[in-house]
Amino acid sequence: MYNSLYGKYNGRSGTALYLLNNGMEWSILASENTIRNAAAIKEKQRIYTFLYHREDAVNLYGFSTEREREVFLELIKVSGIGPKQALKMLSGIAVEELVNALDNGNTERLSLLPGIGKKTAAKIILALRGKLKLESDTDNDEKYSELIEALTGMGFDRKQAKKALTEISGREEYLSMDKVVLEKELFREAIVFLSSGL
Repeated sequence: MYNSLYGKYNGRSGTALYLLNNGMEWSILASENTIRNAAAIKEKQRIYTFLYHREDAVNLYGFSTEREREVFLELIKVSGIGPKQALKMLSGIAVEELVNALDNGNTERLSLLPGIGKKTAAKIILALRGKLKLESDTDNDEKYSELIEALTGMGFDRKQAKKALTEISGREEYLSMDKVVLEKELFREAIVFLSSGL
C-alpha cells in the first residue's frame, strides 16, 4: 500500500492536485488546505496518501500531513460520511480546530461546514468525541505522563489535570527550574489548583 508520494506540484483540477513523480503525473484528491500548501512549495515535497477502493472506482487521496490523514480516516468511519464529504470538511476548517470542536461538542461550528447540518454534526461528535487528541494535549501527555497518572490516581479528572499542568508550567518562575524540582513543584501546585476548583 502507498504511504506517500514524493514529487513536485504540477497544478490542479477541481479537488485534485497533480504531483509529478519520476516522469509520472499523479492525480490526487485533496482538501483545499492541502492543495494550497502543495502549491506554495516550489521544490519536491511529500504527500501522504490513502488509496480508496470500491466496486466502481479507485481513488487516491492525498494529505500534506500525517495528522490530516489520521483525521480523514476517522471521519470516513462515521456512518454517512464518505471520503468526498470528509475532504469538504477538511477544506472548511483547520485540522486542530476540527478536533477541538469535536472534543467540545461544538455542533454550531461543525454545522457551518459544507453539507453538515446540526443532526450530522451531532452524529459525528457522538462517534469521534475523545478519539482524536489535540496535538498540544498529546505533547503534554508525554511530557507529564507520570504527574497526570498520579493526579488521576488521587481522583482528579484527567482533562482537568492536563489543563492545570499546562497552565502552571507556563508561569515564568518555572521556565528555568531544574527538572526534578520542577516536577515536585508542579505536582504540589496542581493539587492546590485542582482542589480550588479553578
